[in-house]
Amino acid sequence: MGLMLGLTCLGLRAQETTPNGSRATIDYSIDVVSRYIWRGLLYNASPNFQPTLSFTQGGFSIGSWASYSFNQNYAEVDLFLTYTRGPISLTLFDYYNEDESDMASVKYFNWDRKVTGHALEGTIAWAGTESFPLRALAATFFYGNDRKVDGNQYYSTYFELGYPFSLNEYALDIFLGATPAEGLYHTNANIVNAGVTVSKEIKVTDNYALPVRATFVVNPAKEDVYFVVGITLK
Repeated sequence: MGLMLGLTCLGLRAQETTPNGSRATIDYSIDVVSRYIWRGLLYNASPNFQPTLSFTQGGFSIGSWASYSFNQNYAEVDLFLTYTRGPISLTLFDYYNEDESDMASVKYFNWDRKVTGHALEGTIAWAGTESFPLRALAATFFYGNDRKVDGNQYYSTYFELGYPFSLNEYALDIFLGATPAEGLYHTNANIVNAGVTVSKEIKVTDNYALPVRATFVVNPAKEDVYFVVGITLK
């Protein structure tokens, strides 16, 4: 994870059967969000474009996700590698952030632990089942730009539970996220991300529907609140 109403998105999917008979899938999409909120943290207060490109074959998926501000110099380009088996998925993320107004401050190919703009994180996620739809996520940063003042790692960790369900024509997801110790998310153990996402597909033509979502987020640790809307096409 991870617009203003009226803006549109573009999406593309291609499939090809490989020589061993398995189906390979390429997915490309663009989200537009009213502001960039992630795990209860405000990363950018302006509307953001968020493109995704991924290649999936068998249980493996590799790809990139990015976020670019409409009117500020925020830029983020991430890479991910995921292995999924049933409802369980393991993911390695490489997060990379930079201020495009000062391109000399961070270099993409600099991997020195104490100065790099990269942050590596490992996650394990449970997607839930039809009979037990509760989802769960555990994530920990282990290298790079998740540092204390002295340059040592915080090893910032995040846990989240979510409960997705349907109500009439709407899809809802209630979530609660917390951190167990000082780090990226807060100065101590605390609840940092609580709220609900409501999604619906708005029919545009007989063959096309536009997915729209709204998320209400509270960060109790920071005593802050956000309301974000988005449009996406997968």
